[in-house]
Amino acid sequence: MKKLFKTNKVVLSYCIALAMVFTMAAVSTVSAQKPAQVVQWSNGFPSGTHFNLNIHGKSVDYICGSELGGGSVFVPEYGDSQIQIIQNKKSSISELTVHDQCAEAFDGDPVQVQLPTGRYQVYARILAKPSKPGEPRGVSFYPKLIEACNDTTVYDVDGDGNVDVDDLLLVDTNKDGVVDLLDDHDLNDDGVVDQLDVDIWTSLFGDLIECTDSTLIGLGIVTGTDAFTQDGQPLERTAGKSKAVNVTEMFMYSGIVFDTSLDWDVDGDLDLVDFINIVGVENADLNSDTFVNEADFELWIDTLEEAGLVLDYRSSPIWVFDLADLVVYGWDYKNSGSKLVQIRFYPDDQTEYIVE
Repeated sequence: MKKLFKTNKVVLSYCIALAMVFTMAAVSTVSAQKPAQVVQWSNGFPSGTHFNLNIHGKSVDYICGSELGGGSVFVPEYGDSQIQIIQNKKSSISELTVHDQCAEAFDGDPVQVQLPTGRYQVYARILAKPSKPGEPRGVSFYPKLIEACNDTTVYDVDGDGNVDVDDLLLVDTNKDGVVDLLDDHDLNDDGVVDQLDVDIWTSLFGDLIECTDSTLIGLGIVTGTDAFTQDGQPLERTAGKSKAVNVTEMFMYSGIVFDTSLDWDVDGDLDLVDFINIVGVENADLNSDTFVNEADFELWIDTLEEAGLVLDYRSSPIWVFDLADLVVYGWDYKNSGSKLVQIRFYPDDQTEYIVE
């Protein structure tokens, strides 16, 4: 996918109808949590079902392994890294999965962790050695939206109400412009086209952890400037007991998603300049107050939203992974001597939070 990388901005695929492996405790619903006054003197984490992610700070000469699984990832003890967290609504994974445990300083690629579908309450704390005078230890998270796309495949191609071999035979699955019998449809290479191939075809999107050309249609741009309330969330290791803090707001997106055709100056933002140049200065005074300003721009946004060309989440933040079927969200992770940071994800649909 062609991306326009700017500060916290990214080109996404998006259909106008847009409507970390971790250790997991038992999956039964939690009916009680630590009361607020207990959390205050405990480690700061709620109790109950959760996934663990441990972010280990290592020296620059650390040899990072390539094995998958577990709940640990590895970043430099000092410097910047990228940690990507992925959700794919069509994926059947039920546990958090580490796809790449090594930061780019060790293997050239960002850390990649996949989170099962759903919403979570997210907590973080910093452990290991505390700071010393003149030797601070801490981290900062700078959240960003990397890419997103929808599964736009129509599986019932012939419209008969069934998804079967007849549908698969009509599809150019390898996107070469020609519908070939075996090249396009014998997806398991067993020499025949049958229901096994149909099952593979209908599950392909669920295996994705990044957007590809074959999943992109339409799109638009998602603005990321000031889109996350907890942009720059810091954790500092000081003497004494380290307590977790709630960082869920880092996962709440509050920007605008809009069609690329509206970005007149191609700067990755939708603003007054785009508005005036698209509608024309003579037509831009939408509220008839003799001024062309932000008030007119907001009226334009409202009109575009009604037409399905804009999704505006500025006043009603959305769980970032609800933006599309597949969302790659991440952190610019700035480490200043931290040896260990713990992240816990508590599924909303399996946990009842009690505050007393």
